[in-house]
Amino acid sequence: MVSPSQAVHRPFGVTTYGSTIIRVEPDIASVHFAISRTAKHPKESFQIVREASRKLTDYLQSANFKKETSSARISLSQEWEYKASSRQFVGYTARAGFHTLLFDLDHLEELLIGIVDAGVNEIDGVSFQTSRLKELRAEARRKAVEAATAKAENYCLAAGVRLGSVIHIEDVNPDMADFFGRRYEGHAASQNVANMLEPGDGESLQAFNPGAIAITAAVLLSFGIANE
Repeated sequence: MVSPSQAVHRPFGVTTYGSTIIRVEPDIASVHFAISRTAKHPKESFQIVREASRKLTDYLQSANFKKETSSARISLSQEWEYKASSRQFVGYTARAGFHTLLFDLDHLEELLIGIVDAGVNEIDGVSFQTSRLKELRAEARRKAVEAATAKAENYCLAAGVRLGSVIHIEDVNPDMADFFGRRYEGHAASQNVANMLEPGDGESLQAFNPGAIAITAAVLLSFGIANE
């Protein structure tokens, strides 16, 4: 017996979910870092950070590899040290943040060593990107549609009906784990896609490369049933 929660209250056709993962080698490194110094007076901490920032800028300008660097305004905060049940004022911390896009990954180690030697004392993170992101996202979306269509055709073949035209297309975030209260296990939606070993509907099984970037796409398609 079909329970009320399983019944189709408004039947109209076929709805399927399609997903895909395209893995690509990165060609850009994004590095966030900062220079911070603490002194008893704000003027002193600002001066120290500015001097260190000039040294860093000189290094980045002299480094012989392709990159782009942006910087944020210097910020200031108070530093306190907690001992037992009391806190003691330490000083003022000035901080200048920087962001570098490196377009030659062979020089990443050189860049990291160089900025530390130049005075950087905070590396907030290194992430990897691809310059082909727009192109690959478009390809992944097309493959997700192909996967959803193939699934719908298979269902119709098994049911002995003919698949009609598309009547609804809905873009889906593949990182979501639940659509309309239903969990889609085994798809890119079921876990963090960057760490998945299982391919999406439109991806052939390949050797897993932990250094690759995962470009994902997912879609919900609704089709009508063709009249014979």
